[in-house]
Amino acid sequence: MNSTSYLLGRRAALLLAGVLASLSACSNDSGTATPDDSVDPSDTPLQVSLPNPPLTPAPTPADEPEVEPGEFNTVTGFTVVRDTGERLPDEITVELTEADFLAGPLPPVLQVPADVDQSVNAIPYFEDLEDQVAIAGQVLEVLYRPIDPDGGIPGMFPKKLLRNAEFRDNFNGSKSLIWLPLQTDVGIHEFTVTAIDPGNALYRTERTIRIKVIMPEDASSIPNVAPEFVEFLPHTVRVNDPVVLELKATDPNGAVPLIEVPDLPVGATLVQHPRYEEIAVLRFIPTSAGTTSIDVLARDADDASLSSTTTIDITVLDAVDFVRPGARLRALAAQRDLPIGFAARREFYHLPDGALYAGIAAEEFNVVTSENTLNMDVINPLPGRYQFADIDNLISYARTHDMQVHGSALIWHQQLPEWMLNSNPSDRRGHMQEYIHRVLGRYVDDVSVWALVNEAIGENGGMRDSIWFQAMGEDYIEIAFRQARMTHPGATLLLNDFDIAIDGPKADTLYPLLDRLLAKDVPVDGVGFQLHIWSDFDQFDEVRTNFQKVADLGLEIHVTELDVSIPALGNSSDQAEVYRQILSICLEQPACRSLKSWGFTDRYSWRGQYAPLMFDDSYQYKPAYEALQGEL
Repeated sequence: MNSTSYLLGRRAALLLAGVLASLSACSNDSGTATPDDSVDPSDTPLQVSLPNPPLTPAPTPADEPEVEPGEFNTVTGFTVVRDTGERLPDEITVELTEADFLAGPLPPVLQVPADVDQSVNAIPYFEDLEDQVAIAGQVLEVLYRPIDPDGGIPGMFPKKLLRNAEFRDNFNGSKSLIWLPLQTDVGIHEFTVTAIDPGNALYRTERTIRIKVIMPEDASSIPNVAPEFVEFLPHTVRVNDPVVLELKATDPNGAVPLIEVPDLPVGATLVQHPRYEEIAVLRFIPTSAGTTSIDVLARDADDASLSSTTTIDITVLDAVDFVRPGARLRALAAQRDLPIGFAARREFYHLPDGALYAGIAAEEFNVVTSENTLNMDVINPLPGRYQFADIDNLISYARTHDMQVHGSALIWHQQLPEWMLNSNPSDRRGHMQEYIHRVLGRYVDDVSVWALVNEAIGENGGMRDSIWFQAMGEDYIEIAFRQARMTHPGATLLLNDFDIAIDGPKADTLYPLLDRLLAKDVPVDGVGFQLHIWSDFDQFDEVRTNFQKVADLGLEIHVTELDVSIPALGNSSDQAEVYRQILSICLEQPACRSLKSWGFTDRYSWRGQYAPLMFDDSYQYKPAYEALQGEL
């Protein structure tokens, strides 16, 4: 195998001599340089080369998205595309096998706090729990009776209920799992319950049983159950905006329900989703303000007499109800030479209020970043399978509205596909490099800033024990940055993390890490600061100081993920002041090159229960919005 290696450092990326030197260092089939025993290996820059042959297939024309017809989305300003190929399961997991079931019961998992003396207080346990065989169409009942050897009555709770099951209280210290498995449940399942010591809630025993569901000899004995609608939450939309409702019903027996809208809104279309057959897409344009109520019916495919109904209420407001005073944030920020942006909800153009969402965001921001779109489980869910449609659409949206695109969380310990989690550690370097190369290479002309390595530092300091760290140690960071620079020489590459803007173990880990990387000329261009904080936050001097420490290293500062949650006793005025102060610190720091909120409306925030963003869940501006206006 002849593989060419490249060494492209942050300050030497364009120096031909450095490139030639690294090329000449290649002397073996692995594509790495022969080590120089006179040099400390920890100070020697790593060399990177893509696996040859590739570990997984690269994208092909078959992975290219296709045009999506307009009746499926809320977009009017650009052409939306959608991914091709067969649908993926909702959860791509490794299924349990017959061998797993035959292996016998799983051992209990004990949680013993350090202050518990087990010779004095014995741990609770479950009596007579065994793995089960169930027959589809017949009720399974499993009794859970936790025992406290010390004579108390333990509490208990299930980790996650099986579909259509209940965990019924028998009011005698026991509970029962009651489950009617159906055709779609055939296979092996796990059900976990935790027993809690009555004297110490952290002293626990977790028991998992496996349930093997088989078909009966007579399949017709399985009862036919009426279809069920997936809950549809109320939404607020704007007059004359397209509205898209993805109507979804499920049939526990495995058939596909027929979805009907008896009284269609004027001019509406109702079409089946091209990939998800259980979804029908209703699209209409409301022309007057008020509440639009839509009755929907799901009819059983095998027995037309079995059906379920639901009513969806949509609040329609006039355009004047969404007017904000003063100038838009992007116009004000442009005068201060500070790009201001937000993280976009995945596939926002398929949301009922997608047009309103996209419209307000385009008016207010000149940068958009991907909230989850670039996570590996989205882009590369299976080896050789790629889904580029959503990031392609985000780029089209940005072009339409003259916005920059920043890429987020490319190499992260979360939201990884199952195949990667189960990969051979010796292959992970190659997998990581291929992913970086294929994604950055596709968007060289479209994405200017990348939060490349995300949350590499553990919560208590030190390096996070991610699958990347397990496979490569700290070197994975250097390898990722060198591969990214090789693929996209003009990109701004960030090390992104949370709790590094304030003093503590994570910041204490960050600066020695940066020193080590920069000493080896690793092409780190800046640091991305996540600021998921609260409205009582007051550590602004620490933020200012830590920003300056990064600036003193010659690195850029990007506020990549800002939101300010309001606790039970907090208020929106306190929240506004925190937003204002963070913006002020960024404006006074010349190295601060962008500020992005993690979303902009509470409706779609990952911390929505704490109302952390500058617009509420009905798209009304909050004091935080006015505080940003005033500071800009």
